[in-house]
Amino acid sequence: MNYKGLAAILFFLTLSSMGRPGPGPDTASADNSGQSSVRELAHNTGRQDEDIYNSANEYYSARDFQNALDLYLELIERGVKNPYLYYNLGNTYFKLGEIGYAVLYYEKALSLKPFDRDIRENLEYARRSIKERILPLYIKSFFRYLKIVYSYIKAKNLVYIETFFFTFLIAICFLYIFSPYKRQTLKKYLIPCALLFLIFSAAAFSYRSYEKRHPKGIVVEKAIEVLSAPIAESDVLFVLYEGTKTKLLETRGEWLRITLADGREGWIFRQSIVLI
Repeated sequence: MNYKGLAAILFFLTLSSMGRPGPGPDTASADNSGQSSVRELAHNTGRQDEDIYNSANEYYSARDFQNALDLYLELIERGVKNPYLYYNLGNTYFKLGEIGYAVLYYEKALSLKPFDRDIRENLEYARRSIKERILPLYIKSFFRYLKIVYSYIKAKNLVYIETFFFTFLIAICFLYIFSPYKRQTLKKYLIPCALLFLIFSAAAFSYRSYEKRHPKGIVVEKAIEVLSAPIAESDVLFVLYEGTKTKLLETRGEWLRITLADGREGWIFRQSIVLI
């Protein structure tokens, strides 16, 4: 298999989806590059969504962040799912001092555009404002780099790679059937390609299944107490502050059992966090 050619294709796809360096939410302006995506949506729902988005950006540029927020949220209520909209919401919430919601919408934007540098840098900038940052359980270099790589893995990207290998596999099978004189050469590519397709198919399925069972959430209240049991009178284990990222382990009525990057677990009220 031509691994260099495959690596070049994957590198090109990665490079084409990367954004420019972000200035941080303190100095960032409203991202007008999202207008093209909203404009595409406007073909199906009318031009009103695009007009609302443009008006919100104008309010943001005029530093009228509350009115900008109201219009951005109106688009959310209308069902618009757009990484630029989420990015601008993150910037707006940051300007209003709502760190929890700023982190939430940066995370939402990142889930749709995992290679965008603006989003990643503004998310990291907002995380520095969290009162108490949670250190990962493993902080050695290997695990730190592994965590960075994992942050780029999204179900959509796995599906793209899976589709690439599936298309390649179909092409090889087609040539194998209709070009008998090339079969000996094609055998060297057939099995590795089939294995890679199966690996990425299994990875995409497992990732989607795991994320569905254990979604991540962001603390949006200023501070919450994490309890030892789903009972209001149980012991307080520790306190979390707005902007902290959690992972859901279990649900019992209005209670959620969550875990943190450092391995700590506990119970919180459902309304304390918003799922990404």
